[in-house]
Amino acid sequence: MSIGRFDDLMSAISFAEAGEHDTARDFLRGRDTVLLATSDRLMDRNVFTYALNLSRRIGVAVDVLYLARSGGRHALLDQFMAEAAKARVACRLVRTEGCMKKAILQYTEKKREILFVVIGSAPELDIECRAGEKALSEAWKKLECPLVVVSKGNTPSAA
Repeated sequence: MSIGRFDDLMSAISFAEAGEHDTARDFLRGRDTVLLATSDRLMDRNVFTYALNLSRRIGVAVDVLYLARSGGRHALLDQFMAEAAKARVACRLVRTEGCMKKAILQYTEKKREILFVVIGSAPELDIECRAGEKALSEAWKKLECPLVVVSKGNTPSAA
């Protein structure tokens, strides 16, 4: 990501948090989706709240990349989807499995409209990833959008 694009994104977030939603949208032209990456192993209500509030402020959709081992859905995810619908935030659920970092990279490569990725904690990035994947580490450095880590990983609730 270029320095200019990063500066535009950070400016948009600042304007949105200050209530200047139209100005924030001007900075974001051409990109209209936040990617919320979560798993059935670690979930934190704060991550869902952050993604929903930010999406409402800047008027963008949310894609939820849900890394799941089973066919069911976590209650927090269902609650988030209902809150997003009530707030009229377009929300799409994409179920995946495997390494979280790899799933995020593959998704953001396909969908260029992703503004940034929101994730609960740094430990979530390593779910299902094998140690020593040098190619993945190099690719991760080239993530095309900012990564927002909401918490330090001390308080997520286990699924």
